[in-house]
Amino acid sequence: MQKLRDINEALAYLKEGEIITENGMNRFVMRGERVSCYDSGTRFSLELNEFRELYQKNSFYLYEETVQIDEDKDEAYYRYYKK
Repeated sequence: MQKLRDINEALAYLKEGEIITENGMNRFVMRGERVSCYDSGTRFSLELNEFRELYQKNSFYLYEETVQIDEDKDEAYYRYYKK
């Protein structure tokens, strides 16, 4: 994950439609003029000024989704369901 310099860079990426995270588990997304946070089954949204005030000292990273395929399970599935 790419570390962002500060809250201003984090807000710039949010405005471009990117997803950012603090720890890889939570996600911050821009929805209209508000920042939505998704973490452990909870969701809340903040105005830009609120987000800046609350999170200005936190470190952020660009969120990268990784898809992991279990080759053994994949092979077993296709071996069982031959067409």
